[in-house]
Amino acid sequence: MSIKLITNELALTDPDFRNDLIDNFTTTQDAINKIINWLDSDDTSDFVSKEDLESMLQKLRDKINDDNKELKERINRILLGTDVESIEIVVTQILKQQGVIN
Repeated sequence: MSIKLITNELALTDPDFRNDLIDNFTTTQDAINKIINWLDSDDTSDFVSKEDLESMLQKLRDKINDDNKELKERINRILLGTDVESIEIVVTQILKQQGVIN
């Protein structure tokens, strides 16, 4: 089983835009067909169990949550004027604008 998307029958006047769309559709079609072929095959060498997938997704969620927490904390420090890195950047920029440093 495979699918066939309309890839080069688009009638668009901008050739660059048209070519970009064709490339995108072709890439999407190829990716979908690879997935279909993999699902239809008996090859289990790349098999990932549901539990493994759930574990990987949970790790990804945890990483995103941690990054989000760190970002919120940094934003709060910036808003409070206590983020040393941001203060150094601003002070350096002001000193350069005033000609105090190069």
